[in-house]
Amino acid sequence: MEAGMTLSEIQDFLAVADSGSIRAAARVRQITAPAMTQSMARLEAKLHVPLLLRTTKGVQLSDYGKAFLVRARAITAEVQKSVNELAYMRGDSSQGMLYFGTSATPTTTLVPDAIADFRKRMPQVNLNILGGLYRDHMPLIRSGEMEFAIGPLPAAGIGTDFAVEELFENNLILAVRRGSPLADASSLQELQHAEWILSSPAVQGPGAAIRDLFAQYPDLTPPNIRVQSSSLSVVQTLMMASDMVCALPREFIHSPWLQPFLVEIPVCEKLPSYTISMFYRTDYPLSPAAELLTTLIKRHAHYFMQAREKQGGPGREQGRRGSV
Repeated sequence: MEAGMTLSEIQDFLAVADSGSIRAAARVRQITAPAMTQSMARLEAKLHVPLLLRTTKGVQLSDYGKAFLVRARAITAEVQKSVNELAYMRGDSSQGMLYFGTSATPTTTLVPDAIADFRKRMPQVNLNILGGLYRDHMPLIRSGEMEFAIGPLPAAGIGTDFAVEELFENNLILAVRRGSPLADASSLQELQHAEWILSSPAVQGPGAAIRDLFAQYPDLTPPNIRVQSSSLSVVQTLMMASDMVCALPREFIHSPWLQPFLVEIPVCEKLPSYTISMFYRTDYPLSPAAELLTTLIKRHAHYFMQAREKQGGPGREQGRRGSV
């Protein structure tokens, strides 16, 4: 830290950045507005740059402030992780909070069982779980707010500042509502005139996979994409009310909340699979709680692959990276 800069001043700055107002930030920090103003003035003097721009509507961050915000969040996150780790070492895990991210497929295959085991060992540690994809999780991991995330990654990778551990292959199938006339289709040719819904962005993942799959066959016209949504509840609702076809992870079809409503379309063409990975920063150690949970997740990924092999499910063929 710059000489004389205190953690309290950094926390004051974060309160101002988050609230957009000196008065609101003062209420959050339980100090007076003049005291907050003085704290910001001291911090700016120590850093030799203006962090805030005062306007009639409140305060905004200057370019210096925006740059400092990233580091300020990382500093406070690391301090909190250190406090939690020391509390754990002295046998007090009541202060613990573990923040991680996961995409949809691990949520239905790995996370529930891993968390159940985790709760038995660290029952006092609270969990904060953010859904979404790598693009949602990476900034939070970089800032130190989130410890790790699970999900598919882009083919180009995510940079050398992240460690990546592959967990399992996410096999895709084509699905439609039960009772649909398309449920008995045996080839993409029979789905030529179907309407499609994409369950993830079209640049990576099933969207790109379906387009690429159709492009392999010159006699097929591109799929008729009518809806695109990253919300599985939206996808499920629309599929149940129509004959739209969607590429989904195979495990979704066997889940209790989808199996009664959707069926796999037995097309002869082979669909790709996507690697589900766990990723975290290489330059900061995981907290004891994160170490335990990541170990349990890897263990349950192994169990999952073993169970799939026993059931005769698809193996690790055509592994790719994507966004499911």
